[in-house]
Amino acid sequence: MDFFSQFLKFVFAFLLISQFALAQGSVQLPLIGNFNPYPSLGYNDCWGYTAPDGTEYAFLGVYNGTSIVDLSDPANPVERDFVSGPFSIWKDIKTYQHYAYVVTEADHNLQVIDLANLPGPVSLVGNFPVFITDPHNISIDTTNGFLYGAEDNQFGQSVRVISLADPVNPVSVTAFGTDCHDMLIQDNILYVAEGTNGTIGIYDMSDPAHPALLVRIPIPNPGYVHNVWPTEDGQYLVSTEETSGKTVKIWDIRDLANVELKSEYLAPERLAHNAHVKGNYVHLAHYRDGLRILDISDPTNMHEVAYYDTYPGSGGIYEGDWGAFPFFASNLTVASDQTTGLYIFRFPDTGVGIEPSENIAGGFALGANYPNPFNPSTTIPFSLSSNARATVEICNVLGQTIVRLGGEILAAGDYQFQWDGHSAAGNVAPSGVYFYRLKIDGQIRATRSMILSR
Repeated sequence: MDFFSQFLKFVFAFLLISQFALAQGSVQLPLIGNFNPYPSLGYNDCWGYTAPDGTEYAFLGVYNGTSIVDLSDPANPVERDFVSGPFSIWKDIKTYQHYAYVVTEADHNLQVIDLANLPGPVSLVGNFPVFITDPHNISIDTTNGFLYGAEDNQFGQSVRVISLADPVNPVSVTAFGTDCHDMLIQDNILYVAEGTNGTIGIYDMSDPAHPALLVRIPIPNPGYVHNVWPTEDGQYLVSTEETSGKTVKIWDIRDLANVELKSEYLAPERLAHNAHVKGNYVHLAHYRDGLRILDISDPTNMHEVAYYDTYPGSGGIYEGDWGAFPFFASNLTVASDQTTGLYIFRFPDTGVGIEPSENIAGGFALGANYPNPFNPSTTIPFSLSSNARATVEICNVLGQTIVRLGGEILAAGDYQFQWDGHSAAGNVAPSGVYFYRLKIDGQIRATRSMILSR
């Protein structure tokens, strides 16, 4: 399908659910590799780990265990080991130091796996009964050594805090909260997706034994609040609801007394699952819609820039992409489809964090290009508050710089560069999504996206 056809597809979807901020233009992610070693069993979540020697590994949840996959050659992934576990559709995996921690809903245990011997065989440390009920998801504070687990809410305390002071001897510290499906700990702040409550809880965990609720965010007309993920600076929060027709949302949480919903998104199949934020992008596991990558550099206009459909079938609405992990230093992203296994992509994180407006720290600004989409040329505006060497780099979806504009020292003022849709070598750039980033004195200060539609 050519880009114009793809663009029309998303325009049609926008007309169907026009109240949402849908894709303004998107390209298919180039697939590097696919790993489907147990097609008769089925898969669930995925995670990643980087060994001390720099080797990147993916963890692929299988119904009866965990596959540990070497990504040294991402086009040809290799399973280094498989650790058996109780049979379960649900599994979550996280890492701390050189250990992997695994939970399922089949028992009350936390499984600990020692990864120190990779690429040789790993070793099972043990299964520790630290939960009162069946755990569903976990998040680890890798700075302070605490694991947070989501349990069944039958006892009214669904978030369990577990000390990893001794990583091979986890100890329960306390439990608190209302309903919880998933959570994310970052900089001593715990963000909790509160499931059937229809709310998001934000807690101060500076003292993990004494959680302090900072705010509870009510979601208008909520579905089942499934997962939450803050931006790296903690100023915005992305949430998903595992209910058909409920949108992915981005919230401005800079003022907890005045939390604002900024924009929403939903792909055509209308059921999102898990969102993960890296830089200016959300890597979104979207069930039958596969992996979707959203640009949130402007939080008021969250929109899709890339996708890959991991599930071409027509099964139930809960089929397809379960999880994603975009946090490798190499910019690899992995996604786990429940039927077709592990998918490996490379998506560049070309941004430097979310800017709530065009203004950039230091008094510089990068504006939205116009027209957008464009053919054959577009204008990129920016401004300088002081003398500086200014360069605008145009990058493709793989993060490759195809042309540089400017590079001279400019006086303070407003400027604009024209891009004619050609590479530095004079080749015609194909249709697709491109990123343009403003460099000031050699440092990337802001990034935006644009669409070339020939």
